[in-house]
Amino acid sequence: MQLDHLKESIDDVDPNNQPVIKMLHPSGQSGPRLGVFASSFNPPTNAHVELIQRAAAIFGLDEVLALAGKTNADKLEYECSLEDRLAMLTLAVASVPFVSIGLSSHAFYVDIIDALKRLYPDQTDLHFIVGFDTFERVLDAEDRYTTRYHREFRGRTEAIGYLFANSHLIVAGRAGLGLPNVGSLVEREPSVPDNRVLYLDFPADLGEMSATEVRTRRRKGLSIKELVPVSVENYIIEHGLFVM
Repeated sequence: MQLDHLKESIDDVDPNNQPVIKMLHPSGQSGPRLGVFASSFNPPTNAHVELIQRAAAIFGLDEVLALAGKTNADKLEYECSLEDRLAMLTLAVASVPFVSIGLSSHAFYVDIIDALKRLYPDQTDLHFIVGFDTFERVLDAEDRYTTRYHREFRGRTEAIGYLFANSHLIVAGRAGLGLPNVGSLVEREPSVPDNRVLYLDFPADLGEMSATEVRTRRRKGLSIKELVPVSVENYIIEHGLFVM
């Protein structure tokens, strides 16, 4: 996928209007069970790809939409452009036939749901694939995000109710945070139905293959082999990414 074409697609997505998802690469596979993995992919790593594949296999997902965002809930700047991140994502999942690639105008799941409803049939069984830290942010215990959603809610409890009425969350344990930790968060939040939160055990060694580690190694001049797919490694080196 050419960078100039990606830039045109990015320019078409407006975070100031209603939530939309621009499909950049449909997988050609579909079915009632849809997984959505939203991330900055800065860069996409082997752990990202493995998480997608494990979630699909364990929870019977027919398609997984790898979704990059034009906006982010917490981060304003990245070490490389959105065009580069989308190009690397395309390379990273090229060999996984059930993965589609999309670009979201909005960062929050409650708004992404509304955009997905315009793309997929009403009966779609939606599963967001998230890490433990993202799951904590979604529950928004300090109510930092409610006023930032495009859809209006009376408060965080109503927003959480809308999210879980329309989706499941597949929560991957990471860095030693496992099922008891997820259960503890669910127990403290009565608006979360426990049957809508699914736990995915993700090996610690894979969890350590983070995008942060890739960027750190690049800045130190160290190898990033085995952290990212070979095609992504080549792209990073050829474009001189993450060296500053």
